[in-house]
Amino acid sequence: MKDNLPLFKFFLTSVYTKPKHPIVQVLLILAFIYIALQYCVFTFIIYFMATSEVFLFYSFILSNSITYILISYFAISVVFSQSDFSIFAHLPISAKRIVMAKIVSGVALPISVVGILSIPTFFILLIEFNIGFATKSIVFLLMVNIFITLFLLCVLSILNHYRTIFMNIAMYLMVRMTLILGIGICPIVYIWINNIETIKLVLAKIDTSTIASLSASISDILDIGYRFAMQQQWLEGILPLTSVQSVLYFSIIFLLCFLLFNITITIIASKYYEYGSAVNRIEKTAKVWRGNTRWSNYLQREYWIIQSEPYFKLQAILGVIMAPIGTVIYLMVIQMNMLKADWIVDNKAYLFVYMILFMSCMNNISGTPYSREGKYYALSKTLPFEPHKIYLAKVVISSSISALSVIISYIFYMLFEKNDVIMMLYLLITLLLVFSYNLLSPLYDKRHPLLDWTIPSEAIKSNPTVLISLLYGLPLLIIIALFHFGLLTFHVSSRITAVIILIIVTISTITIFYKNRKGYVNN
Repeated sequence: MKDNLPLFKFFLTSVYTKPKHPIVQVLLILAFIYIALQYCVFTFIIYFMATSEVFLFYSFILSNSITYILISYFAISVVFSQSDFSIFAHLPISAKRIVMAKIVSGVALPISVVGILSIPTFFILLIEFNIGFATKSIVFLLMVNIFITLFLLCVLSILNHYRTIFMNIAMYLMVRMTLILGIGICPIVYIWINNIETIKLVLAKIDTSTIASLSASISDILDIGYRFAMQQQWLEGILPLTSVQSVLYFSIIFLLCFLLFNITITIIASKYYEYGSAVNRIEKTAKVWRGNTRWSNYLQREYWIIQSEPYFKLQAILGVIMAPIGTVIYLMVIQMNMLKADWIVDNKAYLFVYMILFMSCMNNISGTPYSREGKYYALSKTLPFEPHKIYLAKVVISSSISALSVIISYIFYMLFEKNDVIMMLYLLITLLLVFSYNLLSPLYDKRHPLLDWTIPSEAIKSNPTVLISLLYGLPLLIIIALFHFGLLTFHVSSRITAVIILIIVTISTITIFYKNRKGYVNN
């Protein structure tokens, strides 16, 4: 184990490096504080609304959920990354030792964060029970989190073992993301299906007139999940933990974790050199189409930038599918009347329009088109390219991705809900606003691109431009939305309102387009 310490230190320091930009550093600190506060708030809400047994049960659920999310975000990109292959391939270090160090380093931060967030739970259990029970519960909780982590990594290692059956890396990443989401929501779907009638009954009786009645309604909902879980034979007797049960459960979970850990290491290590060699010898090439105009060449250049990295392609795919997924969920909520709110039913079309607008605009593609070029950015400055056409080509590509997402979403909505001329006007309004937003959002990235990235995710995930770009395009969307709902407040007819908004959006889009073009000509 002592020989592995340098490997652990290497991966820990390379993965969890401090961001270069002060803005990102501040945002990360604020994000952690926000998550910690939210976690504490949820913990105390459950404590004051439920019994001790229910609180203990949901503390486990909440901690497991946070662990799953953090592992999905941090550990997977570390464990299954091949970026370290060029460093370790020629060294006399076995693949199993490298993979073991990657797994330990990948799960270190998520497990540590969850452990820190569990401190309030420990003190609550200390007050309600005793120090022995509180200590056993927290240790058991952390062991279960480690088991969930290793189980997910083991399943994904099997998928990674057969990654060659997929046509390309983007397809493999898409299947992996779907598998992660599927495993995560399976318990929720299982509980929902088996308690749908009870849940509907409780939702129908929700009373929000007073804080006390709302608290009672939430307590009833929490009780449904707890009673259903306690009916499962494999969960009976786990809560509360006795001394004998503690030893038995700790032994079983420790054994399972040990087996999953070794199985995962063996599976990943068996293909470490094969996949590492394959990934590092792939040349980033793209098909070239002969075009009759210069525009086709500029568009092809932007298409090649997205095609150059699987991570960029995955972001583009997410930009296409997120809004349709949101539409399906929205339709289910509306048609099943889950929220029991009349104002939502009365304004469902308008809520849908702006939900899709914001979801299709606020993605990672539109705000970072120049940063994604990386080392190729210098070519756009030295070669005889027209900057205005480069800019418009980026706008067209990002708008095409968002437009495809919008059109698919509207098709779903008009098939199952409302299908009339007004919705067609709203579709046109949404497409124009998407184009306007994409005209504005790259402006900051054009002046301050992040080019010194080593892995593609840094160009987006660690780029403050993603957030700053919102300040350029988001005000326009908010002003239009407020003006729209203002017209509806004064009881202007839906048809006239749609026409007025369409005229305003058309004028604003043309103005933004020609103003940007004039700015380039003057420069």
